[in-house]
Amino acid sequence: MKWTRVALVALTIPACRGRTVVESPADRDAVMAASEQYREAWLRSDTATAFRLMSDDAVILISGVADIRGPAAVRELFVGEMATYRVPTLTLNHQDLVVRGDHAIDIGTYDEIQVPKTGAPIHGVGRFMTVWRRESDGWKIWRYMLNDLPPAATKR
Repeated sequence: MKWTRVALVALTIPACRGRTVVESPADRDAVMAASEQYREAWLRSDTATAFRLMSDDAVILISGVADIRGPAAVRELFVGEMATYRVPTLTLNHQDLVVRGDHAIDIGTYDEIQVPKTGAPIHGVGRFMTVWRRESDGWKIWRYMLNDLPPAATKR
């Protein structure tokens, strides 16, 4: 009986390990293409395209703002931002992209110019972390975090 338990444990332990997921170049390309579509939507003030790339249960985390959760809050944010600002330049520096199964984590820095309807242009720089999730109709932003930085901090 003792050896039976040992054998059972020995056979069970390998089954408990997480499966190894191989990163697919096609998935990496699809995530990067979706990221570029999202970036271009902001450059064109295209709320519909930006919103289409968001998961229904998306959460956006921005410095100094309460968490933005769900479709209604995301739509309100996008419509408000795009009505208030034009974004003539938005550069993303993708520093790390990890794709595992149905999720991808894209980490990098951004550099943008926002031009308000009235007032001087605003130069913003910072870090981003976007967690993409594969859904039935493509890769969607599931979690999105922006962290503003002083301009000199991104020059390192």
